[in-house]
Order: sequence, then structure tokens, then C-alpha cells
Amino acid sequence: MIPAAIVPLIRRAILDLLNDVGGEQNHDVLAMLLAQLGHRIARRDVAEQMRWLEMNGYITAEDIGPFLVSRILADGRDIAEGRLVVTGVWRHKTGD
Repeated sequence: MIPAAIVPLIRRAILDLLNDVGGEQNHDVLAMLLAQLGHRIARRDVAEQMRWLEMNGYITAEDIGPFLVSRILADGRDIAEGRLVVTGVWRHKTGD
């Protein structure tokens, strides 16, 4: 379980990573990339946050075999690029 205080930061990091890697990735690879940023998050928690981002219209998420594959949408890209600020997602870029 992700501590509530950093959930918005993790959501932003997921959007930043998706934006940086070309817009599409699965939850397993995103968990590894988050670990490289210092966020050791369980894959199931990454998938849960991806579902939240999907529910709010920032990404799509599709189960393909054992993986949850996400694609960033226009609003998600705008958040990642600092053009849109929304409740529940950290406003500053992560990883810099």
C-alpha cells in the first residue's frame, strides 16, 4: 500500500514516465522505472494507480495477459508537460 501522502506524487511519476517513454508501457516496467526514481512500489499498487488515472481520463489501461498496459491520453500528456493541474496528481515534474 502506498502512503496517502505520496499517492499524488506516484500518479504524477507514472504520467511523467509514460510521457517520457513514448506514451505506452505496462505496470511491471513502470514499477521498475519507479524504483529507479527511488519509489519502491508493489506492481499491484502501480496497477491500482493506473486504474485511478484511467478512471479520471488521463490514460487508457487494458489487461493484456498478465500485464496492465497503459497509454497516455491528451490530458495526461498535458499534466506531464505542466500545462494542466488537477486534484489528486502532484503538480511538479518528478525525476528531475
